[in-house]
Amino acid sequence: MLKQRIMPLQYLTGLLLLGTLLLSGCLGISQPTDNDIKTSATDYFNQQFAGLFTVTEAIKDNGYKQNDTHYVAEMTLTAKAERSLDEYAAALMQDSTLSAFEKMTNGMAVGLLKMTLPDFVAGDELEFKRNYLFIKTDNGWLLKQELTDENTQLN
Repeated sequence: MLKQRIMPLQYLTGLLLLGTLLLSGCLGISQPTDNDIKTSATDYFNQQFAGLFTVTEAIKDNGYKQNDTHYVAEMTLTAKAERSLDEYAAALMQDSTLSAFEKMTNGMAVGLLKMTLPDFVAGDELEFKRNYLFIKTDNGWLLKQELTDENTQLN
């Protein structure tokens, strides 16, 4: 008699689990996971500031869907300076693999960083606020670009 009561409960539990899995498969993932956001943002930032900063902590402050295929993640990234900005600029100018044009372009980029960043030396940690746009693709959510004031209103 007890076995007859347990069987319907197991059947109901199995049906509920199956229904949940099917429903989640039909709806798809509606936004990137926090772990994917942190990993992608860290990789993007580290590539953008290679040789100058390395992310030590990534925190997702907020996030919102712009539409079904666009998600914006508001991030705070803490990064450790690998060297001072002057040391970084000197290394770029001495890099024999860069063309004169690349050295000039990098020199202008360093000038912009000097105007926007506080003074720092190797080992200092700085905090950066960044907004990143993720797009839903056939292969999952991908970080498309960093949003700035000029491109925040994407459709």
